[in-house]
Amino acid sequence: MPARRSTAGTSRGSASGETSPQSEDPAYKLKRKKNNEAVQRTREKTRQSAVERKKRIEKLKEENIKLTQSIKLEKNHINVLRKMIINGRKNEEQDRLIDEILNNPEYADDNRRNEDDPVSDIK
Repeated sequence: MPARRSTAGTSRGSASGETSPQSEDPAYKLKRKKNNEAVQRTREKTRQSAVERKKRIEKLKEENIKLTQSIKLEKNHINVLRKMIINGRKNEEQDRLIDEILNNPEYADDNRRNEDDPVSDIK
């Protein structure tokens, strides 16, 4: 029984210098060329996708940090207002703090009266 030929490796020929009949076929060469080009496009697309994914992750991390800071600031505002309500006393310093919190440009959209929101009617 003859020794088996290895199927791993290239089809350009064995160690004895033989070439496969397919490697001489122009249609086969064209098919291999197209396949190699398709593989390169796919790999480049995958690399590009990974780069875009990394950029998106970084952008989301930055946005998350900003949102976390915003939440912390809002919680602080809520605590200040809650203490003022609990104490029930108002003075000029408290009025200034309330105006500062409510008139902050970051909250301009939130501070507009919402017609559908019954809570916005309460002052």
